[in-house]
Amino acid sequence: MPWPNPFGRDREGTRRNIAGYKVATILSFLLNLVFTVMYTLHAPTNGHKHRHWNHTIFGLRDHDYTAFSPSYVFITIYWITLFILQIGYIWHLFSSNIEHVRCAAAVGSHFILFNLLQFAWVHLWTRSHWWISELMLIANWVNLMALYFRHTTMPAFVHLPAVAMPLTWVEFALFWNGAVMVHCEGLACRILANVGIWNFLVFAGIFVVIFNDYHVGFSTAFLMAGLGVGQFFTKAFALQWIFAFTIMAVVFLASLAAAVPGVFSRRDRSDAAADRERAPLLDDA
Repeated sequence: MPWPNPFGRDREGTRRNIAGYKVATILSFLLNLVFTVMYTLHAPTNGHKHRHWNHTIFGLRDHDYTAFSPSYVFITIYWITLFILQIGYIWHLFSSNIEHVRCAAAVGSHFILFNLLQFAWVHLWTRSHWWISELMLIANWVNLMALYFRHTTMPAFVHLPAVAMPLTWVEFALFWNGAVMVHCEGLACRILANVGIWNFLVFAGIFVVIFNDYHVGFSTAFLMAGLGVGQFFTKAFALQWIFAFTIMAVVFLASLAAAVPGVFSRRDRSDAAADRERAPLLDDA
């Protein structure tokens, strides 16, 4: 029997794709998790004849500090939270609740691709292949944006770990990686960074105001707090940390205003639309 293809569009409602999603999702998640932890603690030992070009994930942050270099404490907290939530997402693939399985499997191919591209980014980033790692981030951004607009109504246990937090991370990493890529350290580049940082206000604002997606808003606010802290303890007499905290405050308050009327209500009240959108992934017969 051929191996089930987790990237196939299973319109017939068979169970074979679900098995493929379970295996591929777990393997891709573990691949990303293991190598992220490994390269957080230890620098890679190959990839360059110049060993000093190899760094840990945060060692590279200290070696090539730019106007988009964040606090490693905040990034660590963000990823620990994301990994824990993703374990919860994967657990729903094995749930006895058939609707939970359908929701989790609906975004499975994009989630698998996110893990593979993030794994590639970690490998390239720690080996100072910044141009190629930027391409991996761009590809992942396209993947996650396609996921977002392809599945506009998903429950929180899917949306937060598989869509909102990964998308917000990739958006931030594009600027961090890009700044390192062009060695953004001079005055002119810092001025451009002072302008570019407002992209995060626009990015979060679109999702919060238009789509009422406070998950993206809170995720962006947290990363902006991390950027503000990282910049403050490096260049206290600069504008970047002031702008970062300003964006954090505005986005946080906007997200709070969107969330307070009914936490998770945006996605829960769209059950009918969600049912129409999701192709049947399981055979109920």
